[in-house]
Amino acid sequence: MQILAQHGPKPGDRISAALADGLLDGVIYGARDIAPSRLLEKCREQADGHPASLRLFDPQYYACLFASEPGVRLGALNGDEAYPYFAGRRRRDLEQENRVVADLEACLAYQKTLPVTAFISPNIVVRRSLDSVEGTIAKDFLRHAGLTHAQLHDPRPVFATLALSIDALRDRIELQNFLQEVTELGNPPAGFYLLVEHPDHDIPPTLEEPDVLSRWMLINRVLSVSGYQVINGYADVLTPYLGAAGATAVASGWFNTLKVFSLKKFAPAAGIARQPVPRYTSAQLLKSIRHTELEQLRTEFPVVLNGGPMDAHYEEDEGSRPSSTGEALQNWECLRRLDRLAMPADAGESLKRIGEALDRAEETYAQIGASGLTLRERSNKEHIQYLREELSSFRELAEI
Repeated sequence: MQILAQHGPKPGDRISAALADGLLDGVIYGARDIAPSRLLEKCREQADGHPASLRLFDPQYYACLFASEPGVRLGALNGDEAYPYFAGRRRRDLEQENRVVADLEACLAYQKTLPVTAFISPNIVVRRSLDSVEGTIAKDFLRHAGLTHAQLHDPRPVFATLALSIDALRDRIELQNFLQEVTELGNPPAGFYLLVEHPDHDIPPTLEEPDVLSRWMLINRVLSVSGYQVINGYADVLTPYLGAAGATAVASGWFNTLKVFSLKKFAPAAGIARQPVPRYTSAQLLKSIRHTELEQLRTEFPVVLNGGPMDAHYEEDEGSRPSSTGEALQNWECLRRLDRLAMPADAGESLKRIGEALDRAEETYAQIGASGLTLRERSNKEHIQYLREELSSFRELAEI
């Protein structure tokens, strides 16, 4: 499975360093956080320096439905240069099929001018029910994506954006019916750019609501078995589970807003954001922990360390505190390691290997607890039971 950078604000040298070190297979650039001229420059640099890497562009068209709201943070989508395909839309505008087609044509025509390796077609986020006006609009974008792309006569493939809120995943029957329609599209795209949106104001480090991961995995399973490639945006430590379900690629960035997808990042700012505490992603624990917690654990429990080259960014002499670039590189390196739990085209074996990894994580947490050390809520073992339940639910849904 391919590991991609989810591009966002203040990239610095994180992406270039990760590409040079072979930690990444490519980049998904986000329109909000990079101006058109800079996007073209970065794509050319990447193509020259890493010609085999993937170069994708998320047009972030889904922001159009609240573009006119006071204080909305659209960044480069509405900057001095502005992207030519982007404009504010009302839902009733998109109930007209000709508007959907026109916006698809404008967005894909723009991407044709970029040195990307594939196109990502636009769509909205279905935020409530799949059996709704939003669901119908989303299917219109999906239905026309392949045909609109074919009219460009460009050999590069297109990935159709499929963006669903966790609330839209609640109804199992609606989801199964929706997927049935998607897999029967005429003039289908090569694959899908899959986003699962968390609508809460405070974006959590991982999605741990009941039934979310299992149904996210089900979407990957259904689409991949049907012959589609699936790129999962904002996936982060969910990497091995999505890989077990058949994902082609996963993406993650360096901020929380680049690890979990939420439209809240476009909402008006709610005050000054606090600087996040650096974290270390542990393959043994299947989770990230604070650098201060790593400092406490690493001597007595060296198993929490991955033992990879990027561990060098967490020097004991520095209190195990990495640079911002070092933190991102270590996280991507760990995602690559976690991906090894998933066996291509063998979901049953993948789930077995993941189950064994959960057992090892649980045992390590028990040993840490017995030593008297206490980890914070975001670092503790609560994810283990959640993952066991979600994997069991996925087995049932996918009949594995």
